[in-house]
Order: sequence, then structure tokens, then C-alpha cells
Amino acid sequence: MHKIPKILLSAALSAAVLLGGFGLSYGGKAQAAEDYYVPITAEGGDELLGQLHDLITTTHTRYSSYENCRDYAKTTDPALNGEDGIVEFYTHETIRYYINDISASSGTWNREHVWPKSLSGGKWGTDGAGADMHHIRPSEQKMNSSRGNDKFGEVASGSPVYSKTTSGANSQLGGYHAGGVFEPLDFAKGDAARIVLYVYTHYNTYANVHGTTNGGGNSSYFGNLPITNIISASSQEAAFALLLEWNELDPVDEIETLRNEEVFKFQHNRNPFIDHPEYVRMIWGSETPDPDPDPTPDPDPDPTPDPDTGKALAAFKEAVEALEDAETLQERFACINAAYSAYRALPESFEETENDVEDYFAKLVEEYVARLREAVEAYNADVAAHNGDLAAAEAGAVGGVVKGGGAI
Repeated sequence: MHKIPKILLSAALSAAVLLGGFGLSYGGKAQAAEDYYVPITAEGGDELLGQLHDLITTTHTRYSSYENCRDYAKTTDPALNGEDGIVEFYTHETIRYYINDISASSGTWNREHVWPKSLSGGKWGTDGAGADMHHIRPSEQKMNSSRGNDKFGEVASGSPVYSKTTSGANSQLGGYHAGGVFEPLDFAKGDAARIVLYVYTHYNTYANVHGTTNGGGNSSYFGNLPITNIISASSQEAAFALLLEWNELDPVDEIETLRNEEVFKFQHNRNPFIDHPEYVRMIWGSETPDPDPDPTPDPDPDPTPDPDTGKALAAFKEAVEALEDAETLQERFACINAAYSAYRALPESFEETENDVEDYFAKLVEEYVARLREAVEAYNADVAAHNGDLAAAEAGAVGGVVKGGGAI
């Protein structure tokens, strides 16, 4: 029986969802994030990739150290349940102690190079990309060593990889590996993909990614960094296709949003694939967007928005309905994060549509936000009851790890 995290909400989203403050304006991204992307004018492809490289390298004016990644982890990766500790990258459980804080061979966390040093072609160790806070994530030490230098990919019949408790027992499933390939669980695949694409975009030298500058970083930080170094795939195209799939399978969650803001405060650059996950398809997808979609769908009998808005609405509805059908607390936790991500992808308004269509869409969103709020309140009530039972059962016990996110 494991302690389950309550949902951690950003201030803007908690105000919108829990306090009912929503209408046609949906509490969008922070103004600082929006201002950050003012220089981006490209609509996709190599031009967009190059502009993003130039942006995230020229604004990366403070390079963090490997020690910073340890010292700031409780700020960038705080425990979801508000307790003392960090949220583990692959399992989302809470781990209290850093590897050197207590004498234990497992159940503590270490700094995970999501793109392993040995797969970087010698480009980093513990500086440059090897100490970039957008790249380094906390990982339980046995998860860290079990994943090792495996490439990311799909595993057909792999061995399960578990995090461990301080006593060495299995704690949480974190993925599967076989033949030098590691496949994370679905709720961590998007996180991994967006980190990999950030590292690829940033630390390839500008000529490789259609940029014009490497910014002010040490020249040794940049070089040739093929995507197939980190992704197990038959070709570069297949590797990007897998990352695109993972990006869309696992939408941006609150963990990523929070840490993107905190790392931005320190390094002064952002991970653009967290702020704008649609950039992944715009750069590496095969679809060509309609340059002039009809902004005014027919409202009768069943109004249909423009394609992008329609996808966002459908994703939000599906996420809320999946949450209502979920049974375990772990399933509900994952569904709530997915629903919040889909909510953030909704347009800021429907003001470009006709009035009757605008009203239809607004009411539809309000209905599903109300259902989401009700589901979150029920989830948090069940979490409180569950964790209260666990605290009573474990009263007096001494343990080094507080586990979160486990199914019951």
C-alpha cells in the first residue's frame, strides 16, 4: 500500500479549475513565456528548428553546474504530495533522500542524464548539456543504474525495471528494457521525448540544425549529435517519428510546466517543446497545415470548430471522460494530468467564430471543466482518506522513502 500524491496545480490553473473562474478566456501561459517566443516567426520545418536553436542558445546566459542540478532539485522537481522530497522521473513517486544523505544502496535519488553521457559522442560529462537543468532529472539510484546507457525505444518483450526502497524491495515500475533499449511507461514518454528534442536542438552545432549561432556557450558544448545516438530506430526519420508519437501520447503535465518555469529563472532559457509541444509536429511531422482554414464552421446541427480547435476540444473531452472511467488512484492521477494538459491546449477564446458557435463551444468547455473540477475534488478526498489510512498503519515506522503514484 503506497502513499498517493494529491494533484499539484499551477496557480493559474488551480484558480480556473477549482475556483470556477473561467469563461471565454482560459488562463493561458504566463506572459513571460509568451514574450520569450516573440522572435519565432517560422511556420515549421528546418526554419523553425533553426530559430528555436538560436533562441534557446542565445538566451541561455547562465550555464548551471552538476552541483546546481542537485541543489535545486527540490525547487525544480518538488514532491507532488507537498512532502519533503523530489518527484522521481520515471515513476513519479516521491523520494526523500539524495544518494549521499543516508547510508543506503537503494531508495535514494541521483542525477539522471536523460541522454546518457556515453551516447553523446563525448560532448558532455558533468558540464554543458551534462549539467543543463532542462536535461538532468532526479532518478532513484537503482532505476538510474538499471536504465544505464540504454537508448530509448520500444521493447517487445523486455524485463521490468523497478525503483527500489531503502530496504532493496521493489517500489514502483518505471519501464522495461531489453537488448540495450529502455522503454519508459506511457506517462513519462512525453517527458523523455521533449527533453531529448531540447538537447538535440540546443547542443547540435548551429549548422546541423539550420541555426546561425551557438550563443554564448563554450564551443566545446556543441557538435554533431545524431538523434539515433539516443533513439533506437532504423533511421533518423523513424527516430523522430517515435519521438513525435511519444510527445502526443503523453501531453505536457504539471511537473514539466513547473520545472520549465523554475529552470527559466536560473538559466534564462526555456524548453520550447514544453511551452509549445505542437512545435514537434511542425518541425518533424509529415502533415502540411492548411494555410487558410475556414474559421467559421456551420453551427447547425452540430457545430464543428476549425481543425486545430476541434482536436483540442476532442482531446479535452476524451481526457475528462477517461478520468471519470478510471478506477485506481494511479489511473485517476494520470488522467487528471492528461486532462489539465488538454485544457491548456484549448484556444484562449473563440472570438473569431460566429456568435452562436462561440456560445456553443464556450458552454461545452464550461460543462467539461465543471466535470473535471468535480473529479479532482473526489480524487483529493479519496487521496486524503487513503493516505490517512496509510499513516495510521505505518505509525511509528521509520523509512527513508515516501512513495507516491502507486496503484492500489
